Amino acid sequence: MKRLIYFFVSLSILLFACNISKIDTPTVASVPPGDTAPPVATVPPVITEPPVPTTSPVLTVSPTITNLTCNELSLFLDPALASGTTCETIPESTEGMEIYPQYTNLSLQEYVLSGKFFEAHISVFPVQRYNELIADLIPSHISELQALTGGGAAGDPLPFLPTFNAGQVFHAQVLALPFVSGGGIRYLTEYAQYFAPVNNTDLFYTYQGLTSDGIHWVSAILPINNPILPADAINPPGGMSWEAFSNNFEPYITDMINQLNSQPSGSYTPNLATLDALVSSITIQP
Repeated sequence: MKRLIYFFVSLSILLFACNISKIDTPTVASVPPGDTAPPVATVPPVITEPPVPTTSPVLTVSPTITNLTCNELSLFLDPALASGTTCETIPESTEGMEIYPQYTNLSLQEYVLSGKFFEAHISVFPVQRYNELIADLIPSHISELQALTGGGAAGDPLPFLPTFNAGQVFHAQVLALPFVSGGGIRYLTEYAQYFAPVNNTDLFYTYQGLTSDGIHWVSAILPINNPILPADAINPPGGMSWEAFSNNFEPYITDMINQLNSQPSGSYTPNLATLDALVSSITIQP
């Protein structure tokens, strides 16, 4: 994983100190550096009916063909998605804000999208060692993930590793999705420390999965775009001021979740089905 991502890794306990909470109780708003005198709010965000909580849909088909191996990780990589890969073994870190076990990291080179906050990569973490390092986090993540893969209702926030010194702003397009060696969920999300608009620089597809034997946790972070979203988070939507936007953040996020959930798979870049096929093909050797 690139050092940009390492900077954001921290203990789960630090998330309680972040300036953004869950999407239903945001507490802090800040203006990104360099933004001055945003326009006065003239148009409130469009509000639609909030989504009704339902059990997560479950996809039951997993491809078994692979064309790429990185340590214990094997998968099928569509050449149209990325032209190359880098396989690394990331050493364990137990100091400062970077707490994680030694793990396998596969970076996707020349990914179909560039210039995004996160680079495309797939990581495989050893569960036992991760639990020894952060014992107050891993068991709850495992139980939540197992509930979701069994068709349970999505909670807030959804399980995610590694931890960031930021909050999960929202989640959309949640789907329980098996892979060759286990099961997990995929969803779209952003992480931020302020009231960030949903945008194509920060948005990413993530897959969080657990092998059937409980030994490995799989985490994929893959940037994704949709044409209904602005390119970045420099300005709040609708010509609003940052203050007005933060005051209307909850209905704004509810509306954006509804919009993202209504978008067909093919409207996304990359196609949701292509990313689903990638993570579904993952095989972890014991």
